[in-house]
Amino acid sequence: MTAAFSKALREILAPMDASFEAFSHDYPFPYSGWHYHPEYEIHLITKSKGSFYVGTFAGEFEPGNLVMTGPLLPHMWVSTDSGDDWDPIRKQIPERDVVVHFSERFAASCLQSFEDCASLKTLLDEAHSGVQLSSKTSRRAGVILEDLMEARGLDRLARFFRLISVLADDPDRRCLSFALPQGPMKMAGRLNAVLAYIADNFSRSDLTCASIAAAHDMSPSALSRAFEKHANCPCVEYINRLRVYKACQLLAETEVPVTTICYDVGYDVLSTFNRNFLRFIGTTPSEFRARRAFGPDGKQRFDQTNSRLGGALMAGDIRAASGRPNLVPGASALYKKID
Repeated sequence: MTAAFSKALREILAPMDASFEAFSHDYPFPYSGWHYHPEYEIHLITKSKGSFYVGTFAGEFEPGNLVMTGPLLPHMWVSTDSGDDWDPIRKQIPERDVVVHFSERFAASCLQSFEDCASLKTLLDEAHSGVQLSSKTSRRAGVILEDLMEARGLDRLARFFRLISVLADDPDRRCLSFALPQGPMKMAGRLNAVLAYIADNFSRSDLTCASIAAAHDMSPSALSRAFEKHANCPCVEYINRLRVYKACQLLAETEVPVTTICYDVGYDVLSTFNRNFLRFIGTTPSEFRARRAFGPDGKQRFDQTNSRLGGALMAGDIRAASGRPNLVPGASALYKKID
């Protein structure tokens, strides 16, 4: 390979190579809570068991849980049984998560550049509602993900596309939540703006569907129709799910009193909080915390009280300028933690 050709190849690869990233992180971590961002995400859990939340979906996970989410879809994984993976010194589960982020622009470029991309388009469309992959696919993808984090240049690109191919070929994957609207563009843009507004403000006790509609120059009936059509649930239920799922994180990861959590996530009546929690999670907040904070032997699984992340879990004011989050509050809100 000549020097000139090598330089040209690096210049061609550079923008594509920068369009996605693969990394691992520990748990808990300031952005491992209830959050959303504008990139597609492929997320593999390698350690621990617990509950995960994607949009309006709530379920249980164990090692090997592999999920792909689309842009702006809220999601989080809350570990409640660390087994032997908990590091008592660091007060974390080391490298619990393996994550790949890639942009909508990069995805669109792939669809335009390659022929026979029907399976990729289907996968990307389904990711807008969250997709859980089969255990067989998870095992294959896990090997690729491990190599992807270390690969560089053309080899890195090849492994990325191999990963996408494996996910797209999974006949047993399942959609988890509602799908964010893809068209017409005007309504898609407006509803996406509404969902982002709700994510930023759902902890306000005065947030109502009427106030949301007014803030976006929509009538309450138009907002209601948009939610029924695209989210398959009423606006008020979507708000309640965000509140309850955020409460699940705080119950599992902090020792903040249940009543305080009730108010922090946007409820001003404890009985309403308890009723909605039972409806969505199937148990009371206190029972949820007891079951997840302690093992069968009565020993506490997690000790977040003295964790350096304790304040961040409650404050939730973490931003990042690009796919890989930094920890500087006040940076670009492309990566948004839901307070």
